[in-house]
Amino acid sequence: MKVVALISGGKDSCYNMMQCVAAGHRIVALANLRPAHTDELDSYMYQTVGHQAIELYADAMELPLYRRTIHGSSLDTSRNYRETEGDEVEDLYQLLNLIKEKEAIDAVSVGAILSDYQRVRVENVCLRLGLQPLAYLWRRDQESLLCEMIKSDLHAILIKVAAFGLDPEKHLGKSLGDMQPYLKQLSNKYGVHICGEGGEYETFTLDCPLFKRKIVIDEAETVIHSADAFAPVGYLRFTKMHAEDKHVDAVARALPHGSCPCQSAIDKMTEEVEYADQAEDNQHKFTSSCDLSCHGGHDKPPSCSKRCSRGYQWISGIHGLKSQDHGTEGQTLAAFSMLQDELKNKAWKLKNIVLVHLYVKNMEDFASVNEVYRKYFDINPPARVCVQAPLPAGQLLQMDCLLHDWTEPLEEGCFRHKEALHVQSLSHWAPANIGPYSQAFKVDEMVFCAGQIALVPCTMCLVKAGTAVQAQLSFSHVKKVLEAVIHNLTPAHVVQAHCYTTRHQDTATIRAVWESMLRATEEEKERLWVSEIELAPLLIAVVPALPKDAAVEFHVTAVNDDPSRRTWWHTTAKAACGSIECRTVLSADRSSASLSLSLFAPGDALGAADSKRIAEEVGAMFLKATNTTEAELVPQCARVFYKCSSSAVQQGVQGLEEILRNSLGESSPSVVLVPVLDLPDSRILHLSCWLSL
Repeated sequence: MKVVALISGGKDSCYNMMQCVAAGHRIVALANLRPAHTDELDSYMYQTVGHQAIELYADAMELPLYRRTIHGSSLDTSRNYRETEGDEVEDLYQLLNLIKEKEAIDAVSVGAILSDYQRVRVENVCLRLGLQPLAYLWRRDQESLLCEMIKSDLHAILIKVAAFGLDPEKHLGKSLGDMQPYLKQLSNKYGVHICGEGGEYETFTLDCPLFKRKIVIDEAETVIHSADAFAPVGYLRFTKMHAEDKHVDAVARALPHGSCPCQSAIDKMTEEVEYADQAEDNQHKFTSSCDLSCHGGHDKPPSCSKRCSRGYQWISGIHGLKSQDHGTEGQTLAAFSMLQDELKNKAWKLKNIVLVHLYVKNMEDFASVNEVYRKYFDINPPARVCVQAPLPAGQLLQMDCLLHDWTEPLEEGCFRHKEALHVQSLSHWAPANIGPYSQAFKVDEMVFCAGQIALVPCTMCLVKAGTAVQAQLSFSHVKKVLEAVIHNLTPAHVVQAHCYTTRHQDTATIRAVWESMLRATEEEKERLWVSEIELAPLLIAVVPALPKDAAVEFHVTAVNDDPSRRTWWHTTAKAACGSIECRTVLSADRSSASLSLSLFAPGDALGAADSKRIAEEVGAMFLKATNTTEAELVPQCARVFYKCSSSAVQQGVQGLEEILRNSLGESSPSVVLVPVLDLPDSRILHLSCWLSL
């Protein structure tokens, strides 16, 4: 892509340019926002110290430099920026709009590492201009990133200091390489961000492999902004500088081949499972002629749970069967019409949706569904899970959604948190959203994640590897998303876990990867893994297809509690057609729980007479299990995965909702019936339910 690089002069914006070039993009222009009549602007968005030398960047890189004076100020400082007249962000919009017209750019390089404030605003501008943000430093480990910058021949000096342990008289003008040991010491001792992400220091880049000429500072003066005894603030004002020719052999490539962090991580995974992946190459996807074509879609009203005291409610059974247009677009429009009617009847709005499960009959229709879907959601759409399922004849899609809004006024001294993680920049962190959804939604201590497949974050292409590597990479994405939502949240905090795969042969591999990486995560955090702590049950279902033709998709729900203080319950019982196993886990704060129930039976031994017993026995075990949790917990969604090849199971699940409704009354969960191709270990049915206060 043709890229304009947002430059401040600092190390981060410069190194991100290097990453862009290493990824195969072409820097065609530079962009900078400068202050009016001052050295340093009080800005949440822009580094302006050292702006006197920015003009030399154009000379050093032999590229056009576009500059604009900042006229606006920080007006909209909320987490989610909206277009605001007079805000400094609109200066960026005007600048990039001009460059797009002049240079026909496709993307924008931005050096954000940890600042959601900066990333969200750049993404907002890029979305409005149809540009792709490239933030390859986003959420990189800062210590290794700093080391990487220095080793890559990026030469930068400190031009501002503002932290305990940093002295303007001692440290201004020092190179990053010279300062690295001391910065590491400050980080270990006082928690200083080693890359300066907390505003501890700012830098100016004098040379890097992208520069055809290097920048030389001839004269500078030290300005003391604040003479605080503990953390004095000072900066350098450049008064004389020039660009100087470099030796021809010093003008090198931006980064050596193979230095991509994404590829390095994938290579490590591939080495660990090389033999297993070779074996997988001889396997094939699990196929089935089952598409429930003998069962037409049921034009039933949506199924709803009771709205619980924490403000959650689940609505399922959303479809487009009423559409006069039987195509994908028509059914999707009809499904949203049904959803909106249901929301209106229950005093909800689309903005209250935090999680959507979308099942499509054919993954080839995914793009068409998305075109309609994206029109209904704003800047922070709900998290989403999407898979192909063998839906009944004529039914092209099925949706269910979790809604949330607080039901009671906020008590004095209490806080509420509800926010989306919606990263749209390409990076080395985790996949950007490839559709109209957020990576996760956080409501207080609950985190509802979107489904994660094995996309390479910096390219957004599916990794070219077998199922073991795909499972590892997908797990890695889940782990990174959880930590980005709540610091120190790990997969050990998962309370409900689903995995979709397209090959039944891979279920054992996926489960082994899940369990080994859970333990490895805890070891990384230097925690002792206690064998008595049970893992959240992982449900694996085999489906016909996943987005991007992936082999694995993980979807989790997590709670920020102490996993060692959770309450677990496990039981097995005989059933008329086989056996039933049930596990429940209650969060440490006793505000939420998950229930996992499996029915085991030889599928070919089931007859028509077993249908009614299936629903009755599953219903009875569900009631028994819910009684083991807190009485106040309300079952929200009973997601029933069942083998579509068994007619007895197909008929049996149809009566399950009625049985639960008769037993639980208004506290009955919303029931979602999901036909799948297969379930592991002789399961013919698996019910997964989330409960909340």
